[in-house]
Amino acid sequence: MKHDEPRGYWFSLPKPWLELLQDLRDRIVESAGEIRTYDGGHLIRVDGVWEVVTSGTHNDADIIQNALRKAN
Repeated sequence: MKHDEPRGYWFSLPKPWLELLQDLRDRIVESAGEIRTYDGGHLIRVDGVWEVVTSGTHNDADIIQNALRKAN
């Protein structure tokens, strides 16, 4: 597993992914190398693909990963 270099910014989400404005979600995906969710989840970008490290108590990291896969 190789982390993208540079890893980019990391974002800590204050609320569920689906409650964020679309513009904010787009900006996060463009510049993030790591996302921490409101429920303790954690995603990182590995070789250009988002991978869930920790799902979180409400599975928000899995929701984000699925949303990003559908967008691509």
